[in-house]
Amino acid sequence: MTLFRPGDGLIAAVALAALFLGVSVACGDGEGSGAEGGAIEVSNARAQFTTTDIGAVYFDVRSTGAGDRLVGATADIADDTQVHEVVSEGGSTMMRPVEGGIPIDPGGHVSLQPGGYHVMVLGVADIPEPGDTFELVLDFERAGRVTVTVHVQEFGAEGGDMDHGDMDGEDMGGEGMDDE
Repeated sequence: MTLFRPGDGLIAAVALAALFLGVSVACGDGEGSGAEGGAIEVSNARAQFTTTDIGAVYFDVRSTGAGDRLVGATADIADDTQVHEVVSEGGSTMMRPVEGGIPIDPGGHVSLQPGGYHVMVLGVADIPEPGDTFELVLDFERAGRVTVTVHVQEFGAEGGDMDHGDMDGEDMGGEGMDDE
């Protein structure tokens, strides 16, 4: 009895490749795809640190599905991690935690960058040096948790126009900050 005919190996290989591709897209690869219709791509993750225990993380988020919302983040290197935005009110500019998360429209794109949305990492005991990397876990409403590798840059690189080193807990909404 013959189990395989000529050409069966090619058919099996194609079927196996299709199965692998389907499983990797459905489960996510840690760099973007998520569950429940929330397909997310995160790119260009970079951070800048002051000489204190504070850093800011910037990246690009693209929804390739039904849209989503970035609702939080965590990093093992930090005591606290907060999603922030820079806002202008009454002639002054300040930073505050984002209420309700950052929306990403269906098929949309959001850039977290200096002077806008960003993720603050607070209480960092060992400040990474430029050229180092660390992992940041982003929490999305639909896509769930997405882990990205963040590349540390020199402070002020790529137009880093906000000096987070002069800010205290009041400037950052006061949540999770210790006044020393």
